[in-house]
Amino acid sequence: MVLFLSKLIQSLAYPVGLSVALAVAAGVFMVLNRRRTAIVLIFSSVGLVLILSCPIISHALVRSLESKYDPPETFPKASAIVLLGGCTKPPVPPRKHVEGSNAGDRMVNAARLLKKGYAPVIVATGGKIPYVYDFPGSEARCMASFMEEVCGIDSSSILLEDNAKDTHDNATMTAALLQKQGIKKDIILVTSAMHMYRSVKLFKKCGFTVFPAPADFRADKTMPIKIFSILPSVDALSDATDAIHEYYGLIAYRMMGWL
Repeated sequence: MVLFLSKLIQSLAYPVGLSVALAVAAGVFMVLNRRRTAIVLIFSSVGLVLILSCPIISHALVRSLESKYDPPETFPKASAIVLLGGCTKPPVPPRKHVEGSNAGDRMVNAARLLKKGYAPVIVATGGKIPYVYDFPGSEARCMASFMEEVCGIDSSSILLEDNAKDTHDNATMTAALLQKQGIKKDIILVTSAMHMYRSVKLFKKCGFTVFPAPADFRADKTMPIKIFSILPSVDALSDATDAIHEYYGLIAYRMMGWL
C-alpha cells in the first residue's frame, strides 16, 4: 500500500500532473466566479511546463545530479558488479526480444566491466510492480537475457535478484543475496548517472563498499547557449521530470531513515 500511494503521489506531483491539477483548480475557481485566482492558477500551470521544458533549466537540474560522480578511467578489483533495474523493455508484443530502454547503456556498461575483469559476476537486481506494468518474468531476468544475447555474457556469470521493487529493495535484497552466496560486499555499482547519487547513499547505508560506474548520461558538462537552448522541448521536460523524481526520492528516503 505504501508503494502504491508513493507511486500515485509522484504521478500527481510531477510537472505534467501538477500542471493538470493547477488547470483543473483554475476551472473550479472560474465556476465559482473567482476569476483572479483562476487566472493565477492558469498562468502557474502553463508557466510550470514552460520553465521545466526549457533546455537550459533542464540541463541544470540534470547536471546537479549527474555531476556527483564522473566515470573513472579504471576500477579496483571488486567482488561483484551490481546492475540496477529500470533499463529494459520486456518481450511483450510486438517486441520479440528484450530491448534496452533509454537507460539501456547500464547493461552495456555492466557487461563491459565484466569483460575487462573488474569482477567475476554481475548481480542483476530488479523485480516488477504488476499494477504499474506486468510482464513475464522480472526486470532482472530481462537484463540477464539482454546481456547474454546482445553482449555475449555467459549466464553463469549473472546472479539474479528478481524481487526488488525500488532502489531501497535493490540494496537490501542484494545484500541478502551476496551474503547467501558468500560474496563480499565490495561492489562496482552500475546505474544511470542521474540515479547514482541516491543509489550510492543507499548501498553504503547497507554496508557496501561502493565504486560508482555511472552510465546513461543525459547532459554534457557544458551547454552552449543557442536559440534552441531556450525554446520548449519535450526531451527537456522529460529530463527535468526524471531529475525531480530523484529529488523526491532523496527527500522520501531521508524521511524513511534509509539514507
